[in-house]
This record gives sequence, C-alpha cells and structure tokens, in this order.
Amino acid sequence: MMKDEIKINSEEGEVFDKKQIALAIRNSTFNDDLKCSLLEEGILDKCQGCSLKCICDSIDQVAQNYIDKTTDVINNFNFE
Repeated sequence: MMKDEIKINSEEGEVFDKKQIALAIRNSTFNDDLKCSLLEEGILDKCQGCSLKCICDSIDQVAQNYIDKTTDVINNFNFE
C-alpha cells in the first residue's frame, strides 16, 4: 500500500520522506506547476525578502534539471 504522506515515523521520531519530496517535484514537471501558497493566498505580495526564497529558487532549479536530464530530443523538424 502506497502512502501519500511527506512525513514518516521512525525510531528517531518524524522525518521527511525524500521520495515523496522528489515525487512532488517530478510530478510538477508533468503539465503541472510549482507555486507558492504564500503568494497565492496573498500572505506575501512578492518573493523578495522571504526567508524561503533561496529554497524555492533551488526547487525550481531541481525541477528544471530533472526536465533537462530526462528529456531527449528524438528528431528536429524544419518546415521551410
């Protein structure tokens, strides 16, 4: 049975499941988007000054790296 939870219980206590985080980022590359709920809910009006900005930027880069590494151009077409 698959669980769709980002936290798992271990002997040390609750820990974050890297697989679930990785799947969330990967799944966002399939016709989905990554968005910030702080912006969407109007809590913040811009990213500048947010303490999470560097993490969000890194997540965007991880998603782009995944796309770059898993997307192969099979053929190019030229319609001139």
